[in-house]
Amino acid sequence: MPELLEQIQGDAYEIFYMDLEEKGLAYARWRYIFHVFSFFKWRNISLSKFINQKSNQGAMVRSYFKIGWRNILKQKGTTFISVFGLSCAVGCCIVAYLFIANIWFKGLNQRHKDEIYQLVYTAEEADGPITYGTVAEPIAELIPENLTQVKNQTQVLLEFPLLIHNNESFYQRSLFVDPSYMEMFEYRMDFGYPGALEETDQVILTKQLSEKLFGDKHPIGQELALVVNGEEKLYKVGGVMADLKDMDMFTFDLLVHVESHPGIKPDIPLKDAWSRELWTFIQVEEEADMARIESEMASFTQMQNQINPDKPYVKMSLIAYPDIIYNVGKIQRGVRDFLGIGPQILLGTIGLFILLLAVFNYINLSVLMASKRLKEIGVRKVIGSKRGQLIFQFLSENLLICFFALFLGCLMAGFIFLPGFNEIASKNLQIDLFRDKNIWIFLGGMLLAITLISGLYPATYLSSFKPISILKGNQKIGSKSVFTSVLLAFQFTLAIISMVAGIAFVQTNYINSQRDWGYSSADKIIVNVPESKDYFPLKNKLSALSTVMEISGSQDYVGNWIRDKEVFLRDEKYEVDFLTAEANYPEMMDLELREGRMFNSDLITDTQESILVNQTFLDRLGLDFPYEGEVTIDSAEYHVIGVVDDFHTTFFSNAIEPMVIRASPDTTFNFLTLKMNPGSAEGSMEAVKKIWHETVPRGLFEGKLQTEVFEREIADVNGITKLILFSATLSVVLALLGLFGLVSLNMAAHIKDYCIRKVFGANVGDLSKKLLKRYVVIWGVAAVVGTVVSSFLISSFLDSFFAFHSGVGIVPIGFALLILFGLIFGTVASQIWKVIKANPAVILKSE
Repeated sequence: MPELLEQIQGDAYEIFYMDLEEKGLAYARWRYIFHVFSFFKWRNISLSKFINQKSNQGAMVRSYFKIGWRNILKQKGTTFISVFGLSCAVGCCIVAYLFIANIWFKGLNQRHKDEIYQLVYTAEEADGPITYGTVAEPIAELIPENLTQVKNQTQVLLEFPLLIHNNESFYQRSLFVDPSYMEMFEYRMDFGYPGALEETDQVILTKQLSEKLFGDKHPIGQELALVVNGEEKLYKVGGVMADLKDMDMFTFDLLVHVESHPGIKPDIPLKDAWSRELWTFIQVEEEADMARIESEMASFTQMQNQINPDKPYVKMSLIAYPDIIYNVGKIQRGVRDFLGIGPQILLGTIGLFILLLAVFNYINLSVLMASKRLKEIGVRKVIGSKRGQLIFQFLSENLLICFFALFLGCLMAGFIFLPGFNEIASKNLQIDLFRDKNIWIFLGGMLLAITLISGLYPATYLSSFKPISILKGNQKIGSKSVFTSVLLAFQFTLAIISMVAGIAFVQTNYINSQRDWGYSSADKIIVNVPESKDYFPLKNKLSALSTVMEISGSQDYVGNWIRDKEVFLRDEKYEVDFLTAEANYPEMMDLELREGRMFNSDLITDTQESILVNQTFLDRLGLDFPYEGEVTIDSAEYHVIGVVDDFHTTFFSNAIEPMVIRASPDTTFNFLTLKMNPGSAEGSMEAVKKIWHETVPRGLFEGKLQTEVFEREIADVNGITKLILFSATLSVVLALLGLFGLVSLNMAAHIKDYCIRKVFGANVGDLSKKLLKRYVVIWGVAAVVGTVVSSFLISSFLDSFFAFHSGVGIVPIGFALLILFGLIFGTVASQIWKVIKANPAVILKSE
């Protein structure tokens, strides 16, 4: 009881001094502590104080959010700018994350992923031990008897069979698997059921392939044919998967029963069976002893080495399904063999750039928004609020804004950024909040990171003010803030770099679009010849078309991959591009003759002993024309009879290599090139395709216009250019938002000064000079830094994409600096106009 407190204290002190005299200080202190605790009535001590304290803290947090919400409503304009900038950054980061996660987290949504392992083996090669991802086919038959803790298994064989449907043919990425594949790896089905693969004549399609083949028709029961190794087999559609959303470990268009593959034959010799290899996966029991399973696999190694000593295994081992991605590059013939590091770096860099700009922009605006709350800060400090409480309050309000930004960023990513990116990159990325738990981790981490990074500086800065300075009106914010100026300079620098990149890419694309290919691509059609027996029938029928002026065969064709050859000259070996074609091919392609002559098909020496070379061949090998010596190719001697100007055999990302053209006496080639009447090539394509299918009814037509040979590469480059231009535009917008916030802040801090100057006769020029000077200096610093960084960074970036590009010269840098300066001048001028139109009497009276 409170009224007994004084009496209890007196008794305790009396006992303490008695013990002190009799037993000493140490004993007296120990007894004092004991008596103090003995006076407590523990039943009277309840959790009410703790509960009340916790309740008070909860109420305080709720009040922080209420205050934050009210401030958001009071400052709608600046709040919108902050949320918009952060939302754009979040949307860009989500796209970058999904692209990177699509590579690194592929297949990790599988329910049994922790139970699935891939069998691999190590062999001793000339370059040392190498691990292979495929194992001998008969091993799968031995697994049930030898691996005791395995409950399921499947073989997987990747093929690109020719799919034929309604007289149309396509090469489709197919997986030949055991039926148990659909038990180990689970997929959602749109039509049919996973057990369809139990029947060897049924296939399961992806949603994309089903729509491509059948459109709106019900796919179940529809027929299609697959041609593998020249053998055609008819199948029925037994199931259609739901959209895989680019997140499956295996990339495929359809699944087929492995026993229906013509190469899987039980009656082949034993050694041949052990020479054939497939991917093999097992599913183990829960808490299986993996070391024991690997030791049991030693018997497989022994059998392989006994039956097929030409391909000995050093050892066999297992790789966990989730670890497959981390072993790309370490395993030959693995499930995955390409990570696309370049695109990951590009998208990650764009996302980071935009995020930094948005955060810096938000920091500036946060200080601006808090400048109107100085009295609130002062009053809270006077009544006893600690600095930590103020920091917590500002971070709580910041969390609210960042949450809105995250929500809006998800919407922008889902409805704007991702559809645009999918169209550019030919991807199918989607935000799957129900199946992908990693996206929640990413979003939660981003929310926490943005809240702390963007809010910590404003919170600590504003909470450091002294209340007396605030209440006296002596505290100013941002009048000479070096930190905000540095942030703005950094924003301008990033905007300059991104604009230089965008302009340089646009300039390079324009230059390359005007580049002379070195030959005439107009009015020419290329068609493929599947087999040698089809060559003459195709050539004769296509030659009969009225629009065909000339026709020529070639082993490869200009614009496609052209094989390499080793040539020997004066006991030196050189790697060159080597094109074998009919004698009329160079002239029909309108190659420019530089020196010498073209092939003459009537001269037998031209088809047996002569070659044409390009100018780079002479330059690289240090030769002059005419060259009287001989060039050795495949142990045969050839004479150089002519030199043609350099021409692009591949896209402009590759440099022009030394080139040798040989007029071959061979009677069949892999391709036919048709020179059409002027302007008739595109219109004749259907007729050419019809003749081709009549001649080769079970083949894949791969004809194209010669003008389309670089179409895919051009589309890829245009897609990258669009991404860079988008990031450049967004960077400039966010930088200007940051500038607007800083100019507004400066204006609010000096509005009284400007009005006094105006009253005393200061003209517009004086006011503009004073206000504009600071931002011109910031622009100048950013221009110097941005120019230096762009010159090195963007030049290296262009070198990685193009062998021929515009470089980073005066045009992209000059345009970037002028655009940014103009936008800065316009933004500042809009604020100066407000000062000019302002009434000094009203402003000074309110001040």
